[in-house]
Amino acid sequence: MKILYISQHFPPEIGAAQARAYDMSMNLVEEGCDVTVVTAFPNHISSKKFIKSSKHLGLKVIRSFVVQDTKKSTLRRMLNYLSFMVTSILSGLFVSKPDVVFATTPQLFAGLSGYVLSKLKRAKFVIEVRDLWVDFAEVLNQINNKKLLTLARKLEWFLFNQADHIIVVTHGYKRYLVEKGISEDKIDVITNGVNPNETGELLPEDGRTIRNEYGLEDQFIILYAGNMGIAQGLNTVLEAAERLKQDHSITFVLIGEGAEKDRLKTYKEEKGLHNVLILDSRAKQELNGFYAAADLCLVILKNHPLFEITIPSKLFDCLAMNKPVLLGIGGESKDIVKSLNAGLFFEPENAESLANVVVEAASNPEIMELLEKDVRSKMLLRYNRQELSKNLAQLLQSTLYSVKGWSQ
Repeated sequence: MKILYISQHFPPEIGAAQARAYDMSMNLVEEGCDVTVVTAFPNHISSKKFIKSSKHLGLKVIRSFVVQDTKKSTLRRMLNYLSFMVTSILSGLFVSKPDVVFATTPQLFAGLSGYVLSKLKRAKFVIEVRDLWVDFAEVLNQINNKKLLTLARKLEWFLFNQADHIIVVTHGYKRYLVEKGISEDKIDVITNGVNPNETGELLPEDGRTIRNEYGLEDQFIILYAGNMGIAQGLNTVLEAAERLKQDHSITFVLIGEGAEKDRLKTYKEEKGLHNVLILDSRAKQELNGFYAAADLCLVILKNHPLFEITIPSKLFDCLAMNKPVLLGIGGESKDIVKSLNAGLFFEPENAESLANVVVEAASNPEIMELLEKDVRSKMLLRYNRQELSKNLAQLLQSTLYSVKGWSQ
């Protein structure tokens, strides 16, 4: 089976979307599929080339030009999305006829690229919905223009209706789309997960090195490592830290980049939060040292019903590290952590609730002792990306021959 895989984000960029696209496409190759990925040049690298082709372990990769996203301008971001749509279509024209065009969102223009190429190549069209992009843009006030929202919704539902099949990453997303009128038979669930080959043991000495370097030797550490965007609601963490300023045994460590980072740093300085460290993104090996040092790994989103049907990929990363999770999300994410006995919970966007849970955990070691110590092994039984890729290959094959799909 020949697959044209459209994903704007791909390594060497770092992130959940990049990791999923790489692991899924490589595992599809291992399943015997002929896969060509059409992606963008890395956003952090300026390229004068329009198209560049390469091959890696049997996976063909075509990179196309995009306007760089500065992360600070909505206009620039839209130009980034639109430029990828145009150049990915042009790049896809040079690919021999595929059986299936597989386009992964959240940004819809990658889906539109996949649709156009599927028509030009007379191939089946499968769209992967990793994020309810338009709904989140409205909820988070990222798009306030009603006309733009209406156009975005029309594009979204056009793609959903035109797709031969839809893949979503949570069961809640499937229910949501079915309630909106999409046929249940047209949607299957392939969750996020982790690459079992990249979940090595954390070394205690690496954790001690981090604690010594940052003066955290005797601290109870709550670690957040990931995107610092609007959706994460990290202001709740700083408000909780403000409540705990007089407790000199607890430190919150936030690592990453994002639209809210500067505002968070300003708030920290204005409030004199000595118990908060806000650090730039770290290479994987050093980041593992922070995980080894952490007592709890924070997974957090804003308080909204849409986030209760969302499972952040960060949750799987934390579970793969065998670290207890401190979860500020309801719904499916909470169900997963409960089923694995893998963490503690606080009310979303409730700083008092977060502060209380942290104090209780830091003051009562027996609470931590009751949590599952081998979360990784149990988690991999259901969220192993190698197995999920096999499911994807079977689903694409069934779509090719118009056989009814199945759900995980």
